[in-house]
Amino acid sequence: MALSRPQWLADLSRSFRRHRQGRPGWTIEVNRDRLRVVSDELPVRPGEAHGSGPKRRAVSLATPPGPSTSTAALVEACNLYDLVLAGTWRWPDPDGVPAVGERDRLSPAALQRLVARLETALVGEVIASDTWARTYAPYLGRLIAMAGKDAWSEDRDLLVAALQQWRPGTRSRQMAFERFRRLWKEAGWPWPSDLQPMRGGGKAAADPEGVRSFSDAEIAELRARIMRSRLTPGDLLAWDLLVVFGLRPAEFKGLQLAQQGQGIAAVVSRIKRCGRGSTGARTVPAVPPAGWPADCYDLMNRWERHGLPAGMVGARSPGQVLNQQLARLRKQSPISVEIPEGLTPYGLRHGYALRLGVELRLSVREASQVMGHSPAVHLTVYGRRLDTPKLLSKVQALVANR
Repeated sequence: MALSRPQWLADLSRSFRRHRQGRPGWTIEVNRDRLRVVSDELPVRPGEAHGSGPKRRAVSLATPPGPSTSTAALVEACNLYDLVLAGTWRWPDPDGVPAVGERDRLSPAALQRLVARLETALVGEVIASDTWARTYAPYLGRLIAMAGKDAWSEDRDLLVAALQQWRPGTRSRQMAFERFRRLWKEAGWPWPSDLQPMRGGGKAAADPEGVRSFSDAEIAELRARIMRSRLTPGDLLAWDLLVVFGLRPAEFKGLQLAQQGQGIAAVVSRIKRCGRGSTGARTVPAVPPAGWPADCYDLMNRWERHGLPAGMVGARSPGQVLNQQLARLRKQSPISVEIPEGLTPYGLRHGYALRLGVELRLSVREASQVMGHSPAVHLTVYGRRLDTPKLLSKVQALVANR
């Protein structure tokens, strides 16, 4: 005697038929301990020979069978149906990346395989291994950890839970959002469009007063502490190069100095690549702080005599070496001028940019060319600090002349 069909399955099939608006050729059935959708409209499997006519194929759902899970199963089946009709649904990829609708697609194991595939695609081709370790692996690792806390059936639910690990509006939230979206792109999975507000604008990570740079007094204090410390003349030279030319620490690699007329110029050969484009070689004029001698404390002779420390230039991240030095210099006493905790070696580059805009009054286009980035980036980073003095002067002049 044939077993009767359970009521929950009959109700599920009826609701699925209503979603299809009566379109025939689709059924939901129980196969052992799995629910599956069966249809002759499912696309040909990878490696399957194209036949002359339609063929019934089955896709197992991630949702287990049963009355308590029938609502989730309906959502999953309807999503599968919609993607198939839209022509965007794909069978599991041969390399182990599961397709939308496949069981355990959002499990830690499946995501780990996908992360490994993304790493292979990026490292050595687009980014370096240390960049992956610093800016991809920590965020994707926390996504995988979150995937292990529940049996997720919806992309959006997992992504929201994972993103909520970082405070709204922070740079960390932005980074996590972009890394997750890149992973979804690698898999070919549709990205939930309504997640965009969770990315935020990074405002919580930004100083409300604008970018934080070294002042002239802080630079003088920094040099005095270096000369009192056990750091070498080559280390002092490295810090002075950041001050005078606004270099990125990574640009020490391949750097050359040259006389240019009556001044000194740095010839940067290192190329920087990022999502906003790349910068090639450029020549940077010396723009020291006010009060410095024209020769920038005998910079050319020191360059020829000492050069940069080999350990710093050869390090994976010269900036990290400088950060470690700065941490030790902060603890030095006596202290004439405090060096705030928020300042990093990059603050010397920011100080150089502000000298270009505020003291020399270069246009954004001119200053960005010297700095080695686009005008859009220059405005984003320095716009508030550059515009505020001009705005105050304009308002004061208008008030005086009214």
